[in-house]
This record gives sequence, C-alpha cells and structure tokens, in this order.
Amino acid sequence: MNRAAILIFALLFSSATAFAAAKNVIVFFVNGANQAQLEFARQVGTEIAGMSNLSALPVGGTLLPLPGAFQNPALATINAALLGRAEDGAVGGISSGEELDSVATLARLRGKRVGIVSDGELTGALPGAFYAHEPLSSGTGAVANWLPLCDFNFLAGEVVVAPDEAAEDRIGSVMARLGYRNVLDLRNLTPPVSRLFIRHRDQPGRVYAWERASVEERDRMIGYVSAALKCLDNRNGFFLAADFSNVARAGLENDSSMLLRELWLCDRALGEALRFFKEKPEDTLLIVVSLYDAGEFQLSGEPGPDFPVGPSRMALLAELNRSSRSFDKALELLGAGELFAPGAVELRLLHRLYFNVPHLEDGEVAAVLRSGFGIAPETPLRDYREWIDRVLSLRDRHLGARWGSKRVVTSLLPVLAIGQGASAFSGEYTLEEFSSRLREAVGLL
Repeated sequence: MNRAAILIFALLFSSATAFAAAKNVIVFFVNGANQAQLEFARQVGTEIAGMSNLSALPVGGTLLPLPGAFQNPALATINAALLGRAEDGAVGGISSGEELDSVATLARLRGKRVGIVSDGELTGALPGAFYAHEPLSSGTGAVANWLPLCDFNFLAGEVVVAPDEAAEDRIGSVMARLGYRNVLDLRNLTPPVSRLFIRHRDQPGRVYAWERASVEERDRMIGYVSAALKCLDNRNGFFLAADFSNVARAGLENDSSMLLRELWLCDRALGEALRFFKEKPEDTLLIVVSLYDAGEFQLSGEPGPDFPVGPSRMALLAELNRSSRSFDKALELLGAGELFAPGAVELRLLHRLYFNVPHLEDGEVAAVLRSGFGIAPETPLRDYREWIDRVLSLRDRHLGARWGSKRVVTSLLPVLAIGQGASAFSGEYTLEEFSSRLREAVGLL
C-alpha cells in the first residue's frame, strides 16, 4: 500500500472514530444559560453547592447565534436542535404543517429506549418538540394529546391540558392502558420497569425547586434522572433528555438567586448521569447544552463566595406582605443590608419608594400569593415588586453581576460533553450542525 493510500485510510479511520455513535446518549438541556451564568454558578457559593460535576466534562464547544428574525426565538432554536430546522410557527414541526421527526423519535424507531424528563411542563416547547407536531397557537393542551402516541419509555413532568377538559384522569388512564406505570417512590425503584409515566403538579408560585414543600419535590429532577437511567438501560442502548426549564425562567425574571439554585440543582442531577457514565464509559455520551440565552447575563467582576443567595422575587413579595418590616429589615431580607452607604442618594430613593408602595392590583399575582404562599384572602396586599427589582439589581451590580434584558436572545452558547464521540461537540458550529452531530452520535446517520 503506498503512502497516499495509507494517509487516506488513516484520515478516514480517525474521522470515523471521532464521530462514532454511542450506545447510550444523555443530553441535559439548561436552556437560558449563557457562559457567564455557568461561570457565575461556579464562582458563587462553592461551599454551599458549586458546579463540580459540570466542571468534570472535559470537552467544550460553542453554538453560534441562530441567523434570521424569529417571532419565537426559543422555539426556533429548539426545533433547530431537535429537528434540524429552525422554525417558530409550530412545536415539533413547521408552519406549513410538514412534520419533522426529532432525534428522540428516530432513536425510538431504531429500537433504542427513549426518556424525556422535565422539572416543568412535559407539554412545553422543548419536551413537546421531541414527540408532538402542533401549531404554536394550539397551546400545551393540544400537545398533551400527542403523549400517548410518542411510544417513549420514560416520561416525567407536568402535563398541562385544555382548560375545559378534566384530562388529568384521562391522560393517566390512557397511559395506563398503554402499559405505563406510575411509581410513587422513585428511590425504591428496581428494574425491570420499561415504561413509566410520572406527573407532578406544582402549586402556583412554587415553580422553583427551592420553594417546593418537601425535599423530595425540590430534588425531583435528581430522582427523575436516576430512575430514568435504571429503566432505560438495555443492550440496544437509549436516548435520555433532561429539561431544566427553570433556568430560563430565572433568566427572564432576572432572578440571580434562583438562577444559582436551579443551576446547582442541575449539577447535582448531572452527578447521577456521571455515575452511570463511569460504569459504562465506552458506551455512553453525556452532553450539557443551552440552546438560547435568557436575560443576557453578564459578569463585570468576580462575585466571590459571599453572594447573598435568597428566595425568589415572588417569595420575597409574599414575605414582605406577610408582616410589616422596617426599611433596614426589608433590605436585610433581600441580602442588601450592608451595601449602601448611609445617606446615599440611591438609599434615600429606595426608602421613599418602600414606604409609598401602592396596593397590589394584579389579580393573578395576588392569587399566586394566596394559593402558593398562604397569604390570607382578606389581607390587603402591597405591590413591592418595583422596589424588590431595584434593590436586587443594585445588589447584583455591587457584587459584579448584571442582567442585560428580560428576553430570549440567540447568542454564543456553551455545550460541554464527555464520553464516546464527545470530540464531535468541540469547536464552533450552528444549531443545525449540532442537530446533525447529535443524530450521528445516536447512530441515526
């Protein structure tokens, strides 16, 4: 064999091995997080939580911004990554009505087990794009009708249905007839269990893990990932997607404290996937990716480990309405009691705003405070939201962090990987290229 032929063979062999399919593929979606948010979560509160599991992923890449103007950039990026085409007119399809198969659907058709877990709505945009084909205007209730058709092995999340349907029992009974089980205590789950359908329902206002009533509810995604890995593991391999939807919600609300808690929770759940990976490193690919940016978070300095991590804005609003506080005590509640010099102009403005706060006229917010946080219905409520936003924004800037907006944008975004075929996810590439690389990693190309 001549030298040219040997060189061509070597190049083909190295290309094939670099992009070899993995038997098991696990993808963690932290949509809404940009690189600055991940660095923020690494730097702040390392003694409390940290991001040690994410730091263990050795391969890093960058997703390029999605070109073009879209009405719904979040959905456009999701469809680009899962379907290979950026469209925002439909969940799991395009506005013309053409249905596009997702990487999860194709993996199931190839005989792999498939699992989708979410700490938010299983009928939301990202989970829905894996199995549904609905116009955007149809809403999550219509997406729920596709659940019995997807034939996936493990489904966990909140199911939102049409308002006029008592579909809680309907969906549950339909899934039961299809052979799905609902295991209440995931800690005692033992295989073989090949089909699970698990639903959670959060009280209004308790959308973030930290505000849920019990440790089990707060850590549900850790349990979901652990249970899914037990159920999906088989000789033909599997595809598992985990959707951490509250990361984007925290970004859109510019809520630094809850962003940290949600990213730390994701990192702990990632530990379950890493444990599985260490048992089967030659068969497994683990990816962590954010498909869009929520809030345009930036670091202007080093926040340090003493960043005051407190409740969410809604929890703070409830606490300020639950009992009257002096101005100094209210500042202390928000972790900003020592940030302002006495007599500072911004301090005088905040003082005046705090004591002239108007009555709360937003009925939806009032309902959340009463049903989710136990505020008495007859209690007159005050609207401290503007004051809370100003204080927390000032606090963030004092500590080296700031938010640029309250919107979704497509920008340079991180992707990290470890395991079989991880090298395919280094460098810079578009979302459409990410889709093709993911499909190749699953063995679909």
